[in-house]
Amino acid sequence: MSRQVEFYFDFGSPYSYLAYKELPRVAQRTGAQIVWRPILLGGVFKATGNHSPAEIPAKGRWSKTDTARWSRRYGASLQQNPHFPVNTLALMRAAVGFQLQDEAAFHRYVEAIFAAMWEQQRNLNDPARCALSR
Repeated sequence: MSRQVEFYFDFGSPYSYLAYKELPRVAQRTGAQIVWRPILLGGVFKATGNHSPAEIPAKGRWSKTDTARWSRRYGASLQQNPHFPVNTLALMRAAVGFQLQDEAAFHRYVEAIFAAMWEQQRNLNDPARCALSR
């Protein structure tokens, strides 16, 4: 039986970004296969009666400190996006579409969107202005 880790992620989550940066190293070290699971985190929050940490002042402040700490540990280039929060519905739909059609294109897309969101601080709320390079 091969080892697997299911990675449920949303581009709008800095914790998803950090896991995205570290998970390949963990998978390589342990021989695990990553199973990619794009989700809408906002939908999960709604279904569970929860809220984004960004909506709760104390939790939001703590999350910024916590993500900065993990970013340093993982050597990730996390930059808080000034356009946050971002409605990721269209971004996540595109991820699922790429995943269904072409695995290589899916991985290029995931890399581009995570970089645009958490490294380049692009406004991904406005598809006309985010202009991701191909």
